[in-house]
Amino acid sequence: MGNAKLRAQLRESEERNAECRRELISRCAEQQALRAEYEALRNKYEMLSAEQEAQRGGQQMLSEQAAVSQEGLRKLADELAAVRHDYAALVDSSQVLMRQRDALQERVAELEAVNKRLVDMVWGRRSERRKDSPGQLPLEFSAEPLEPPSPEQQEVITAQTLADEAFDRELLRRLEARRKARREKQARSESFPPNIPRRVRVIDLAEDEKEGLKLLGVKITERMRFEKPTVYIEQIHRPEYVAVGRPDEGVKSAPAPLAIIEGCKYDFSVIAAMLAMKLAFHIPTYRQQDWFAQCGWFPSRSTVNDLFNYSVDTVVPLYDQMWHLLLEQPIVLGDDTRLRVLLRNALSAEELAQLEQRSSQLPELDTGPPANTGPPGSATSFAWLYTGLAGMAEYNLFHWSLTHQNSVIDTHLATFRGIFVGDACGANARLAQRSGGRIEHASCNAHSRREFVAAESNEPVLAAQAESLYRQLYEVEERGQTLTADERWALRQRDAVPIWARMRQWLDSAAVQRALPKSAFGQAVGYLRNQWSALQVYLRDGRLPIDNDQSEQTIRPLTVGRSNWLFLGHPRAAAGRLKLYSIVSSAHRHHLVIQDYLEDVLRRLADAQQNHPSDLELGSPYLRDLLPDHWALAHPQSVRQERIEEKELVWDAKRARRAKERMQARAAEAISAP
Repeated sequence: MGNAKLRAQLRESEERNAECRRELISRCAEQQALRAEYEALRNKYEMLSAEQEAQRGGQQMLSEQAAVSQEGLRKLADELAAVRHDYAALVDSSQVLMRQRDALQERVAELEAVNKRLVDMVWGRRSERRKDSPGQLPLEFSAEPLEPPSPEQQEVITAQTLADEAFDRELLRRLEARRKARREKQARSESFPPNIPRRVRVIDLAEDEKEGLKLLGVKITERMRFEKPTVYIEQIHRPEYVAVGRPDEGVKSAPAPLAIIEGCKYDFSVIAAMLAMKLAFHIPTYRQQDWFAQCGWFPSRSTVNDLFNYSVDTVVPLYDQMWHLLLEQPIVLGDDTRLRVLLRNALSAEELAQLEQRSSQLPELDTGPPANTGPPGSATSFAWLYTGLAGMAEYNLFHWSLTHQNSVIDTHLATFRGIFVGDACGANARLAQRSGGRIEHASCNAHSRREFVAAESNEPVLAAQAESLYRQLYEVEERGQTLTADERWALRQRDAVPIWARMRQWLDSAAVQRALPKSAFGQAVGYLRNQWSALQVYLRDGRLPIDNDQSEQTIRPLTVGRSNWLFLGHPRAAAGRLKLYSIVSSAHRHHLVIQDYLEDVLRRLADAQQNHPSDLELGSPYLRDLLPDHWALAHPQSVRQERIEEKELVWDAKRARRAKERMQARAAEAISAP
């Protein structure tokens, strides 16, 4: 959602708030007027009653005056009945006004919450990281005092504390040794990487200046230069021969060089550069034109699109191989995002009906009657990501669909049997029920925690308590990063399961149960209650992650690219573009030089497609050698080792910081203990 659209929604919400407040003030004024009228009528009735009493007390009144008094009494009785009727009507209208006032107050509170959410989305803090307060007190989940541990339990607790302390000290020692080794390596390495080509440039004295001098040696210095990217036309000369005296043998010459399709005038290096710029570096087509124009060649957009289409047809076997290996794994992570697609009158009547049905399910806004403009020029489509854990088919596979129906993900995972890790929104909500138990859904704890972060302004104390419990759960996960799956499962059973038990106590506490269901905090609590079992699936298997952050981080580059190239050009091309993006994303995951990988893979796939199609059968060794992880082992020079080392350095610093925090917390606890 753009900033302009968010600001428009914010202004619209503020105007509705003001209108609701004006209406509430008007209703209150009407209620006060009715009450004043009722008081006036009651005073008049009391006055007339007093006059009646005075008339009754007079014994010298004439009979005509008595008759007049009787008539006055009848009138007063009629007026009293009218006043009572008006009073009953006033009470009814007051109750209606009070109900309307309560509804307006609730609506105002909802709109204010929406306004704050929009403001936070535009200008608010995005990070979910929270720092512990130095004076934060421990959370109490029960009024009943806990029984002190027995001597045997205390002995186990002490032993475990000592083991954790020893583990953190050893971890800090190893991390410090690795950091020291890196510093020494960087201090010794002052030259440029050896894989960069060298060109020799000789700077010598003039001939007359060298007369009478003896050469002692050559002083060599290095400096880096940059040349703008260049393209050139490769003229291929293929001499033709004929056998003298044997005309039946015909003309002989070397075969034409391999191309992505027969007769293509563009080398694989050009196609790989276009794919890398668009899919890895998020450069749209018109910027690619400008980039190539710096080299003296301005390609047409149709040329770029044609080369993309040829690439799609070439990489399909490799994409299918990666998808087949991913579905064989016991654990798959998934996520989805929106993509804008230009329709170009390419949809069938059934697809247009699906779009109209999807639009009719959206909340209607008071914007007047829709204009009859015929089929829309663009629509929101969806990209579905499926990815594997480290050591389990480490590939990122994307699918495209026009709608977000349950049948889409059901079709994707029709042959999958195992655990699917993803959020609990949309099509994932009842995945386990729709698959008949073939797929188990492990919900994402990061989504649950995020709901409480969003509810901080609504219930700051209770939201902070939920975040504190989640912080403890994630500390357990951080300690288990370097452990095996079995060791991580044991760690979770020992440390994470008790935290979930305390969270259950907190969830059942009176303060949490008093939360309004429609408030931000109430919705966060409702999400936690509804997904309680799915959020704890990760406790049963040490291989499972606690959340779906890996998928979210994998899909983020696609959203970055979306902000640059804005839309997919055609519904029929959308699925193919995402297949290409799957190849690039998987290569990026293994830190490959994208240009080198794409050029080699496209060349070898095109060769197999044109000369030996049997090598492209599912599961063939030829295809497996082209998988990113296999290709990286065979081409170490095309792996970005600097990026791998940088990520390890960041991760080591984070682990060291967490270990120091744990040691400081244990020291503070030991000091405060009686």
